[in-house]
Amino acid sequence: MADSAQPGRPAITLDLWLTLVAELDGSQRSEKRYQTRTRLAAEVLEGFGMPVPHDELLVASRNTSEMITSDHDLGVDLEFTDRVAQMLALVDEELPGRLGDGRLSAVGDAVDRAFVDNPPRFLPGAKEALSQLSNLDINVALISNTGLTSASAYRKWFEAEGVLDQFHELTFSNEIACAKPNPNIFCPTLEKVGSSPGSALHIGDNLLTDISGAAGVGMKTGWIAGYDSRTPIVPPDYTLNSISDLPEIVEDWLNTVESSNG
Repeated sequence: MADSAQPGRPAITLDLWLTLVAELDGSQRSEKRYQTRTRLAAEVLEGFGMPVPHDELLVASRNTSEMITSDHDLGVDLEFTDRVAQMLALVDEELPGRLGDGRLSAVGDAVDRAFVDNPPRFLPGAKEALSQLSNLDINVALISNTGLTSASAYRKWFEAEGVLDQFHELTFSNEIACAKPNPNIFCPTLEKVGSSPGSALHIGDNLLTDISGAAGVGMKTGWIAGYDSRTPIVPPDYTLNSISDLPEIVEDWLNTVESSNG
């Protein structure tokens, strides 16, 4: 990751999905990843002598994704391995216990390989915006609500994509069992980079988890428009058509921060 954050500097925190990255085909969820995840997990389970029907595992994977979304709206999450166990329990509630921790982790590795084999894409302008942020005197962090992919897999992918060193901190909901809009995902991230909510701006696409959540802890907010048609609970401070608008928004925001500090 980037060199150590500097206490007292303003901070930009960024959402991941539909802010920096999206599925290759533009869908909300990758069908190819669902199929690959099911195939790889089924192969591992069969190797352990615990075969499961492919169609049942596929349905369990889809249902788990729906449960993750519902949990996120409530500001909660499970750690990655616990979420994998939840998926398997939808097929056979005794299966996670029969597997034990070691073999359950092996299934998790298979689930991660589905992401590695079918990764999303960075949205146009995203990498350029991150590069421009790295040239400013600010701390930069990621705060991501995360589905059935581990934080470790994301970090490795970020490194392969050449963006890991653009961040001072990366926070994933399924690593800390806490999700946006819960303040307990925003505030600790800011503490780690030495910034305060009053000198921080959060950028994201979701009016509940990103905009309402960040505003609730006293952060300024920038909304990536076009993905969330709900009436905002809290109006965003800035509206962006895409992540390409970020450098201009940040410049305007930094002027307000400097004015308030002056």
